Amino acid sequence: MPSSMQKYINAQVTYWKQQKEKLATPEKTNRLPFITISREYGCGGYEVAKKLVEIFNDEMKQNPQWAAYNRELLDKVMDDLGLSSSLAETLTGTARSSLTNLLQTSFSSFPTQVSVHKKLAETITLLALNGNVVVVGRGSNIITRSIKNGYHVRLVAPISWRTDQIINKMNIPKQDAGKLILERTRQRDTFLKEYLKFDVSDPHNYHLIINNADHSVDQAARIIIESMKIKGLL
Repeated sequence: MPSSMQKYINAQVTYWKQQKEKLATPEKTNRLPFITISREYGCGGYEVAKKLVEIFNDEMKQNPQWAAYNRELLDKVMDDLGLSSSLAETLTGTARSSLTNLLQTSFSSFPTQVSVHKKLAETITLLALNGNVVVVGRGSNIITRSIKNGYHVRLVAPISWRTDQIINKMNIPKQDAGKLILERTRQRDTFLKEYLKFDVSDPHNYHLIINNADHSVDQAARIIIESMKIKGLL
């Protein structure tokens, strides 16, 4: 886990524990916003997430500090039983009940192939309920769609632009980059449509869609923040 993001995560858990009693009343639960970022393969969703965290923490001085979670960090949280337990302990009784109901409702009718991801769904839900997190991918927008104060973003770009990004990042031939994008896209879309009954490309599933080819990472992050301000989440 990157040391800078570990710092933010630890700061969040400490704050959430301190605030637990203050969040005990239902009207104060879920008061902190959270962001999910869905992206076409090659759009650099985690880069935008890290920029958001940088702006929130360094420029806007938000308290508690924000943290970003991608696949590797979510896996780390799930593997680290101590951190996972600490995260669960930060929820109030009301929030715990909401989590239980959400998981039972969302995953009870899904096939075995999906139920194995229950721990992932629980971790993402815990983060969203506490707030001030940016979660990239992993079906986070689907898992958290019924939780208040969420802002769901989709990053897209032409395949030619994404191909160039993969070539530069992975130093592989153009033909291989194109094949990788198509294969990863097929895997993601098939899983979401077949098991979660969710069309990731449907624009109605998001608050905001950004074409990364037309915006820098910094611009994309600031567009998200300004949109959240307009919506009253910041």
